[in-house]
Amino acid sequence: MNFIVDENMPRSLANQIATLGFAVQDVRDIGLQGHSDTEVMEAAIASDAIIITRDRGFAEPRSWAEAFTAGVIFINLSDDTPAATVNSKVLELLANRLPVSLLGAFTILEAHRALSRPIRRRS
Repeated sequence: MNFIVDENMPRSLANQIATLGFAVQDVRDIGLQGHSDTEVMEAAIASDAIIITRDRGFAEPRSWAEAFTAGVIFINLSDDTPAATVNSKVLELLANRLPVSLLGAFTILEAHRALSRPIRRRS
């Protein structure tokens, strides 16, 4: 699985995801910091990457580009949640979920649970 970490996530998250063996890019490292959701989505389409974000612009699957089939992990934690806690929750999700449950899905990660809803059929 491939991931793109949005700029509203802890800077340390991409490196920690990489330690789990996943391919991951941070938008700040690929020239997309401050760019539109559409441009981040285009990068995710190009690399078939799941977007990890707190940006509510990605929280409405009906607005996703038709070509986007990887999915979104939406972090629904309070803004004052420490980076270490955010990272821990994301890493726990990635370590304990089957990839098929995240691919093509809209996943909401909350303090005490993570819910995934399939959105796009993967071929």
